[in-house]
Amino acid sequence: MEKISRQRLWQNTGLAWGIGLMVVSAVFMYWHVTPFGNHSLMMSDMGTQYIPLLTALRHALRYQVFHFYTFSASLGSGLVPMVAYYLLSPFNLLVVFFGASQIPIAASVIIMVKIATIAATMTWYLQKHFHTTRRMTVVFALAFSFCGFVAVNDFDLMWLDSLVLLPLVAAGLDSLVTDGRPVLFFGSLLASILTNYYLGYMTCLFSVLYFAYVLYNWSGRTGGIRHWGNRVVRFGITGVLSGLSAAVILIPTGLGMLLTAKSTTDSLNFRLVPEFGAEFFTQFGVGATNYSQRLMHAPTVFVTSAVALLTLAYFVHPQFTRRQKWSAFALMLALFLSMWLRLFNTIWHLMQAPAGFPFRNVFFFSFVMVMLGFATWQAEPRRLARRWQLILPSFQVITLVGGAASVHVMLKLVTGRSAKLTRYFAGIQQVHWQSVWLSVVYLLLTAAVIFGTQRLWRRWGLSLLVVTEVAGNFILAMGTSQFGDQRAYAQAYQAENRQMATVNDPDGQLYRVQNDNTLINRAFQGKYNNYNDSLAFNFHGVAGYSSTLNENTRATLEQLGLFSDNVRRIGDVGLTPLTELLLGVKDTVHLTAGSGRTTPSPSYSGMGFAVSSALSTVQLTSDALENQESIMQALRPQRQAYFAQTKQLRDQVKVVQTVKGVKTKYHDHHVLKLRITANGPTYLWAPTGKTKYSTMAVNGTSVKPLTNANGKTALLRLGDFHAGQIITVTFAAKYPLALYHTEVKTLRQTQFDQLLQTVRQQQFKVHTVASHFKTQLQGQVTGTPSHHELYLSIPYDTGWQATVNGNRVQPRKLLNGLMGVPLQNGKNHVTLIYHVPGGRLGAVVSLVSLVSFGGLAYWWRAGEAGKRRRSHAPKEKA
Repeated sequence: MEKISRQRLWQNTGLAWGIGLMVVSAVFMYWHVTPFGNHSLMMSDMGTQYIPLLTALRHALRYQVFHFYTFSASLGSGLVPMVAYYLLSPFNLLVVFFGASQIPIAASVIIMVKIATIAATMTWYLQKHFHTTRRMTVVFALAFSFCGFVAVNDFDLMWLDSLVLLPLVAAGLDSLVTDGRPVLFFGSLLASILTNYYLGYMTCLFSVLYFAYVLYNWSGRTGGIRHWGNRVVRFGITGVLSGLSAAVILIPTGLGMLLTAKSTTDSLNFRLVPEFGAEFFTQFGVGATNYSQRLMHAPTVFVTSAVALLTLAYFVHPQFTRRQKWSAFALMLALFLSMWLRLFNTIWHLMQAPAGFPFRNVFFFSFVMVMLGFATWQAEPRRLARRWQLILPSFQVITLVGGAASVHVMLKLVTGRSAKLTRYFAGIQQVHWQSVWLSVVYLLLTAAVIFGTQRLWRRWGLSLLVVTEVAGNFILAMGTSQFGDQRAYAQAYQAENRQMATVNDPDGQLYRVQNDNTLINRAFQGKYNNYNDSLAFNFHGVAGYSSTLNENTRATLEQLGLFSDNVRRIGDVGLTPLTELLLGVKDTVHLTAGSGRTTPSPSYSGMGFAVSSALSTVQLTSDALENQESIMQALRPQRQAYFAQTKQLRDQVKVVQTVKGVKTKYHDHHVLKLRITANGPTYLWAPTGKTKYSTMAVNGTSVKPLTNANGKTALLRLGDFHAGQIITVTFAAKYPLALYHTEVKTLRQTQFDQLLQTVRQQQFKVHTVASHFKTQLQGQVTGTPSHHELYLSIPYDTGWQATVNGNRVQPRKLLNGLMGVPLQNGKNHVTLIYHVPGGRLGAVVSLVSLVSFGGLAYWWRAGEAGKRRRSHAPKEKA
């Protein structure tokens, strides 16, 4: 019988995986999503981050290049934080079976397999936790694998691993409490932290709550707290050692994340105020949130009407003790407060308020609901008193409709008072009424099946309702998605990859490239800003977008005049001849459908050059033109400024309140007439970000940047002009010109060319050393008494170790975020090798923790075995 039971357990687990795959396949078929159609999930973070990162991962796996530093993420950064944040899921290995142009298909397959695996692990957990091999465990597992969090955030595929592992963590805690066996908890928690440390951190917090819940009920059943202290000690030691065993990833990642803007906190995020209102109740219904609301919505607690109804029934069911009910209520209340109160919500989100995709911890609430719902199903819901069989569905209907009505009321109250809340409630109202009535229908049908049918019909009826409801919710959640075009992407990627292959360091040199336009944009339905094209096409650029972006690097580039939309993005809009020199930009690539055109940068002078100590004294401010002037004066001092101020002749301002019938916040429309006072490229700098760059035109010709930089700061090139030339610049802004200190200046080309000649006399000739694992640069430069420091267009990072002529030297920071190396007089052979900061310490801590746990687990197991032998040994007669 035990063998049959074991076979049934794994049969159910496999069945859940198969049905889960069939359901998600059906949803993708409905929307014609790859591999079942031409729609791809290249939207939001999937298109801008995951597709380029997965393409880069495929390249690394295909060519066995596993460096710990990359020059393809903005100016360069350590790879461990980025890989730990985005790419450590073992499911990502599936990319090796797809071509580079088919990565969007691979991403869809990875999502499908992950969702199916969530169903499998949840089925396994329910069978273990409730000591049953009923087929209905599969149905309840599907409710979790297609919960609201999955339906709304499936394209953020890195998060799905935590849902795969959560049932194993919970099962491990069950085993630890009831049998004293910590191995499953240790291994599954470690895997959860390693695959995605962000949600792994949340899983650690949940483990504390779940352990307390299981321990409280276990000690109650066993008639005391005789072993309570033993279990607490084992839980604490196992949890700590599991976390420490991930130190090989966590320590380098932690050090890397301290260099991002995430290291700063906002006191407003720690206020004890509610995060949502009665609209919370609408989220229990089908279709309550869709793609268009992904950045702002209430907690997506959807787990089907059946689970919601049975969870309520748990607290009035006669089979469960008061102890069980109160402990379950306490667990759910703690999880609810972790979302509802901002202080707790911030703590659960690693001390940072999420920038979009809120309530990322909601799936723990869904997990507990499924657990309690299945417990009620096991206990036979028809045993409830008749009044409860009527009250509970009625209560659900009232809260569902009442929550929807509150949205309408709140929208009226906040309109005109808060633009953010108006968008929030308006977004909910777009879908919630039809969702509410559909949810009411499902709820009434579910109640009728659960309370009004016999066992066989109840099983099949509930199974049909759950499967159609999860599929329907998933379909509705994807309803407003901005799908990409897979065929267009594949064709454009292949053409662009061929053209970019000529500039992705084919000869081992190190240089950067500006990609002026890109072919793959045509495959995106929404706006695509090409931040991570360098990862997708294996070249070195300037732009970058990730949650692991080094803040010093980003801030330095922004201070030099480049566009930064927020602390996770830096673009290449705003490059000038000086910044092309400083950043080692060798070529500008103009792509076409047939063949590309590469324009060499006149400023390119390698990846570094010897400089005087004057450069180390330059302190960057918020004025990009002033910063560039200071840098040029440090590189080659002269009395005359490099930037010549243009002469303003006239500024006509017309106040416009609406454009094409739509109210505009850029209501001051300028017609600015200027006289150029020097020969060279002319730039506009609006330091307070009150300009609408997309309206910018010079003499009637648009000069708007490729990336939408409206409302931000960026140096905008107006064109190349001659001294005495008069130009007319038209643009829209929020204020009159004088109020936000707009500057228009011309770079004196002749003087800058002389600066280039000076710099190139001390150019650093560098190349990369071929290696599968080590990131190493070597080069030569000549030092002089007046030029005794090497400026490198590489971000300062403590992981770089430098030697000059075989002697170890200490790199230092230049221009707030770039790197300098001290030089000797004469020829200098410079070697730079990257070592992961904290990598060795992390490896030692992980190894010690693994060995320590192995020893403790063996000791604990031996102790448990000894207790069992003594308890079964025959007692001696007196």
